[in-house]
Amino acid sequence: MTRVLLLPRLNELGVMRIIDDVGSEMPTVKEALDILDEHSSFLWFAPSGGSVSAKSAVDIARDIRQIAERHGFPENSDQKSRSAFDTEVTTWLGGQEILSTGEALRDDVWAFLSSALLADVVSWRFPERNRERFQGGVRNAFQRLWIRGVTLDLGPDAADRWQLVHALSEDAMVQIFERASLAGDCKLARAVASAWKVTSERIGRGRMEDVMRAATKMVRLRNEIIDLGELEQSVLTREIEKIFFRVAGVTGDLPTKRPLATVGS
Repeated sequence: MTRVLLLPRLNELGVMRIIDDVGSEMPTVKEALDILDEHSSFLWFAPSGGSVSAKSAVDIARDIRQIAERHGFPENSDQKSRSAFDTEVTTWLGGQEILSTGEALRDDVWAFLSSALLADVVSWRFPERNRERFQGGVRNAFQRLWIRGVTLDLGPDAADRWQLVHALSEDAMVQIFERASLAGDCKLARAVASAWKVTSERIGRGRMEDVMRAATKMVRLRNEIIDLGELEQSVLTREIEKIFFRVAGVTGDLPTKRPLATVGS
């Protein structure tokens, strides 16, 4: 049984105070925690259900910072390095047992990590510094990556556990994970991701933005008529691939080997 470690939580007012108090510069961890020390009502833990562990949050932040440093933080912030950072953090977060409990479902947990412990990394990754990257939610700098990781994880027994994470473009990720009708069903999200991968191998990645937009519209419409999530994973994957191939104008047989055929729900 997984031990539940309760992580620090930061409310929206706390995020605003940290980001606004420092002006144009991103706060250091010490500066952010000093602000929270002065305004303790912004910071809290769940009242029950596990053991309080601020250290666990610090450890998570330390490892994410080390990944950022491998990809050029704090000096280099080009698109290639940021993309590589996202991919590595996605697979790292997706495999963390400490985040397999309900704590990682809390927006305010990610708000604390992003605003109090990793604000400078968030600013490096998103130089425009939109507040939504610091607040919890699907556009939070790290929460969005955790969601991708746990959804697209094919499991430790898979020959290539993170193949979908490595294959998909950022546009494809956004098309899946910023649409609740797709991201809310792990089986469906994996099937769409697999179809994107297979189709891109046929027609090239350059055409996939338009194909993805048209195909996801068709998938969402089909899901309104038939509950696609009730299909067995391999059947679902093949059905979604047919939609993608039709949109892309691909002729011929579908691949006989699909990476998600043995993945459960």
